[in-house]
Amino acid sequence: MAFFAVVRAGGVALLVNYSMGIDDAAELLRTANARFLICGDNGQTKRRDDAMEKLAVAAKIERSSCVDARSGSCKLVDAYAGAEGLAEQRQPNEEADTAFIIFTSGTTSAPKAVCVSQRALTADARALMAGLEGTMGDSVCVAVPLFHILGLLTSYVYLILGAAVCLPASYRANTLVSMVGENQVSDMAAVGAVYQGLADADGFAKKVVPHLHTCLIAGGMSTPVQMMRLELDFANATFINMYGQSEGAPLTMVRPSDLVEVRANTVGRAVDGVELRIANLDGSTLPNGEVGEVLARGVCLMNGYEGLPTEEQAIDADGWLHTGDLGLLSPEGYLYLAGRIKDAIIRGGENISPAEIEAELTSIEGVADAKVMGAPHSIFGESVEACVTTKGDAPFDEGRVLEALRSRMPRYKVPAHIFAYRSFPLNVNGKLDQRALYMNMLGKLLKIEVDEELFGGITVFEITVKNSSYAIRPVTALVDDLVRSIGYERRRAAKIQLAVEELLIERIMYAYSGAGDIRVRIALMPEWLRVSFSDNGAEYVIDKRRDTSTSARIILGSVDNFHTECYEGRLEYYMDFLYDGDLDVRGFLLRDRQDAEKWEKFNEALKVLP
Repeated sequence: MAFFAVVRAGGVALLVNYSMGIDDAAELLRTANARFLICGDNGQTKRRDDAMEKLAVAAKIERSSCVDARSGSCKLVDAYAGAEGLAEQRQPNEEADTAFIIFTSGTTSAPKAVCVSQRALTADARALMAGLEGTMGDSVCVAVPLFHILGLLTSYVYLILGAAVCLPASYRANTLVSMVGENQVSDMAAVGAVYQGLADADGFAKKVVPHLHTCLIAGGMSTPVQMMRLELDFANATFINMYGQSEGAPLTMVRPSDLVEVRANTVGRAVDGVELRIANLDGSTLPNGEVGEVLARGVCLMNGYEGLPTEEQAIDADGWLHTGDLGLLSPEGYLYLAGRIKDAIIRGGENISPAEIEAELTSIEGVADAKVMGAPHSIFGESVEACVTTKGDAPFDEGRVLEALRSRMPRYKVPAHIFAYRSFPLNVNGKLDQRALYMNMLGKLLKIEVDEELFGGITVFEITVKNSSYAIRPVTALVDDLVRSIGYERRRAAKIQLAVEELLIERIMYAYSGAGDIRVRIALMPEWLRVSFSDNGAEYVIDKRRDTSTSARIILGSVDNFHTECYEGRLEYYMDFLYDGDLDVRGFLLRDRQDAEKWEKFNEALKVLP
């Protein structure tokens, strides 16, 4: 109510993250020259009664210009009538004027004040409504804060359409289950982690699944397997993956009619009124299929950052927003995200600060400078990668550095690779050219991936299941024996065996009886066990809208990555299972050589180990 009132009265509404500490919030309010403060129930006011007064003093806002809007404290109308200065008459904003300010998350730098006009918000709303045409219900649970552009935009759109907007008191799974169930909510907006927590909550199947039909998801990169799992868990719902920023949202979104594979692997196509292009390091446009920075242009973009000079603005002279994210466009116009130029790394849901790892790297003898960045990863979403410059002429020992890092920090923060440079690329101002370094690092990673694909891991078994017998048991027995030998926990080992069995049965007995001979290959990869299948049958697509939902649920409940490729005219299915811990492949092979008959291929495999 306060937000709409401020904007309608011609003011600029500042939406501040209410979980912030008083000092941090006050700094943002001073930056944006805030003159009034309306404060309601939030984490700070619940902890201390005088939180509003402390914030007002720190932000240099007069006490007479503060409204305590906590439940039972006052009525906003009475507070407005009695407060000095609040009744000042203003002309309503022009549509291009800044109507409100939201603040970026500030993960790697101080939050920026994003100035958004009524025109931009209306364009965003129209684009979202057009993209969801025919699928929006009569109610929505907004499980995202209103200081987040997704929460604000979703609330705005559904209010325009006369729908019920449900704002939960918290984003805890049990709270959301109760709200959706009791109100029979049809739609929801949330980030991936909230949906995943909801799917594991008590009462989910009875109170949530029957009601939710449209689920808007944004706020971070989700892996294809995570998206497919959500599709299966929320059996009656379609997930609409979107991409945008505080500076402009949504920029892209999938459409409800897109196949589940498209909705799981991409963030969709540009919304109405938005142009997209992929830019090279020099600013030129790259062709489809090549990775570069995602640029967007349209009426939906912000007016700019409050208080920042021109050279620090994200929109260039031609109106293109430089998102700082990397991606590629398919010929059909679908955007595939490929990481971020920005520093923040999200690996398997864990937020990682590169600065912490860089500090540890530079404290190790022989390392002069370090830059840690995230790179796309099929299982973790992003991997942690490090680039370093070295001291002296001694050869760089990556193993020694990695060993030192493992003793100092959790495993998930240790870089997957460390690339040594004589010096880092610099821009014209003599500063680190992070974009150039990142693109160079991606090229090095691509070469490693190609080498690993050519090497293909260490093959342990390669068995052909004949179309005359379809003997599944020998394959599942070998898998069970191997995973227990590797050291998978008992329940995990059973789930791996069941997933392999389920896919074999799917290929043989159901819709793919023309598959013919099925070649099964089991290989030890650097970080995971890979079980792959190839045959001549029709393509197997994990899609809840086909009669494969039970097997798909079993498979996706066990694998860390599942994907399909076509090789020399034959379909290849890959099931990857992360090791439970760090597996020393060489040590494992040497240890298990005693049973030569069982592991007859190990001798051959050892010959190609470095």
